[in-house]
Amino acid sequence: MRYRRAVLSLAAMVTLLCALAGYDVAARLVSGGFVPESAPSAQALRAMEDFGGGAPGFVLLARAEGGVDTPGARRAGERLVSRLLADSRVSGVDSYWTGAVRGGRPAPPRTDVTDASALTRALRTPDGHTAVALVRLRGGAGEVRAAVDRLLPDVTGDQGPLKVGVTGQAAALRDLESQSERDLRTAELLAAPAVLLLLLWAFGSLWAALLPLAVGAVAVAGALAVLRALTEVTDVSVFALNLTTAVGLAMAVDYSLFLVARYREERAGGTPHDDALHRMMITGGRTVVVSAAVVGAALTGLLLFPLYFLRSLAWAGLAVVALAAAASLLLVPAALACLGERRAGTDWFARRRLRGAPEDGRWYRLATAAMRRPLVVTVGVVLILAALALPFQRAVFGLSDERVLPATAPVATTARALQAELPSVAASSLDVVLPHWRADGSPERLAALDDYARRLSALPGADGVRTVTGLYASGRPLLSCPARPGDPAMSRATCADLAGRHRAAAGTWVAVNGPVAAYGPASTRLAHAVRETGAPAGPRLAGPAAELADIKAALAQRLPYAAVLVTLCTLALLALFTRSLFLPVKALLMNLLSLTATAGGMVWIFQEGHLRFLTGDFTVTGTTDLLTPMVAVCLAFGLSMDYEVLLLSRIGEAHARTRDTVRATAAGLQAAAPLFTASAGVVIAVLLALAAADITVIKLIGVTVALSLLIDALLIRPLLVPAVMALAGPVNWWLPKGIRRRSPAPAARPLAPVKPTAEAAAEPATEPTAGPATRVGGRR
Repeated sequence: MRYRRAVLSLAAMVTLLCALAGYDVAARLVSGGFVPESAPSAQALRAMEDFGGGAPGFVLLARAEGGVDTPGARRAGERLVSRLLADSRVSGVDSYWTGAVRGGRPAPPRTDVTDASALTRALRTPDGHTAVALVRLRGGAGEVRAAVDRLLPDVTGDQGPLKVGVTGQAAALRDLESQSERDLRTAELLAAPAVLLLLLWAFGSLWAALLPLAVGAVAVAGALAVLRALTEVTDVSVFALNLTTAVGLAMAVDYSLFLVARYREERAGGTPHDDALHRMMITGGRTVVVSAAVVGAALTGLLLFPLYFLRSLAWAGLAVVALAAAASLLLVPAALACLGERRAGTDWFARRRLRGAPEDGRWYRLATAAMRRPLVVTVGVVLILAALALPFQRAVFGLSDERVLPATAPVATTARALQAELPSVAASSLDVVLPHWRADGSPERLAALDDYARRLSALPGADGVRTVTGLYASGRPLLSCPARPGDPAMSRATCADLAGRHRAAAGTWVAVNGPVAAYGPASTRLAHAVRETGAPAGPRLAGPAAELADIKAALAQRLPYAAVLVTLCTLALLALFTRSLFLPVKALLMNLLSLTATAGGMVWIFQEGHLRFLTGDFTVTGTTDLLTPMVAVCLAFGLSMDYEVLLLSRIGEAHARTRDTVRATAAGLQAAAPLFTASAGVVIAVLLALAAADITVIKLIGVTVALSLLIDALLIRPLLVPAVMALAGPVNWWLPKGIRRRSPAPAARPLAPVKPTAEAAAEPATEPTAGPATRVGGRR
């Protein structure tokens, strides 16, 4: 309090410096980071650079009114390929006009369509008006992004007689980054006024309402500076920017609201200004610290996964939560001390508490009603949550593609055109690399490769196989190279094309065409079947389905460790906070029930496409992104625990006075419920601003976490918590005697020599006698 003006001035200077340090962070963030660097599919993808093959970074779809075989269109196509090959990050280009060309080589001219091999002719539509070029890139995510930024302006749009559109993974990620920046600005414009109006309604004071927003600005600016520093040592996902802004504003509002409301409550109870600030920091400050630690523990679990997408989101979340807590603890008391008693005033929470005894409050009556029939309420709420969780059984996990962008995005429209006009090019593929094993012309090796290709082509879901020895489908060759007795022969041009594509110093490449849905169940089953098929050498698989399988394996390997870490940290923090062994376990189980119900709602809304009139339109893919829900679940877990900490702190204070579980639970809910419902309303407003995003994964995070908080505020805290505490009775407060003697409950100790609040005056400080007023559900 003594240095309040110095604290505020220093905070303003630090915020300005952080804003300057992190102003260009958006340009340094990268997309990707979904596949572990050590995964077999990542190793296979690096090996595919030697072949100039693999999944293309982007696909150019070129149309010409007079046809792509006219001299002008052919020259424009060859110039297009030459510009692409001149870039050092282009490892190869497959185009209708030039065939397959590896990076560093000039595009070979061709004079007639008959010069093309069968493989090259497949890159043109039957009507001859559309052709494609598959562009393959090398390097890390940042290098690929830089190459895409350089190339796309020069090779798209009007290229002489050609009109060129683009699609593909690298192009989609580029659009995803720019769209996320636009969505971030939209969310900020929507969230800030909504939050300000809610805070004005809650506090009735412009100064008090602006205080949480100021704390949020400090937290977000500091987190952006942290992200900017992280970009110097590691890749940071572009989605960390959206997470930082949303979580920073939500947590800053949350913590500031806790502190300001506690101060207002003390002032409404007659506590002097300075003493109210002191008591606010002892009680509310302790709650803020524990809450931030619990939220941080939930996010720490993401650091165990070997994906920088999850790790960068974890670092962003940890930074912004820590900064929000620190800024709240420093700035709120300093600002309230500067505002003084006149501008600080009292809010409607405090005024309502003074209208009568706690027993007259509706939250008190609701908790008492729930504890009067605790078993019925517990079973009923659990059944409702189980019903909400049922859709989660139908979850089909995949990865995001261009369909997470708005349906009108150029990348998405070009992808749909490619699927309609050239489905064989749009179909997914699995690239099998046989490292250090070359089909070098010896009969034994060619025979082994031929047998392997036949078996791969017979697998369920395989639409065709292509390698040095020919083209295969349904377990037999379509074209052979070299020709074998009884097999259809391949032209010399196609044989040379195959040899140039599928044989390199690194080994041999076998391409397996799969289903159209790259991340669908059929593609996943095909990837597993290919890996289990015996090969002439140890195979490595690249491609979307192989990446999905590797991500699932990495998550399954680390998920138990992350769950144990989060569980142990949460239990330890809550045990120290509540001085109880039962309450932390109860809180954890409540959160698990809430999260399971939330996961069911997420699948029902986003995978199955319901409620789009509320959430905003998005493309229904029939799958749920594998990684994004993990972020949403961690955030929902942390925020739900935030309200649990607040509620337990009030129940613990009431129990320290009354030593009666039923009355303490009802009084604690009466004191905390208006606060955490208002806080949940503010946080939900921030999160629902993300629902206005045009990117589906951002929309999913906002809607899912908001749904979790809604379930928490309507079912868990007001109904299930009181019912379970009534059932547990004295077990709620059980702690081994030795520990209890050494560590008395902090809430039972006198906090400060201040005047009693209205709640304390209304409740006796001694153990009440058993009777109708204290006997609810047959327990104390």
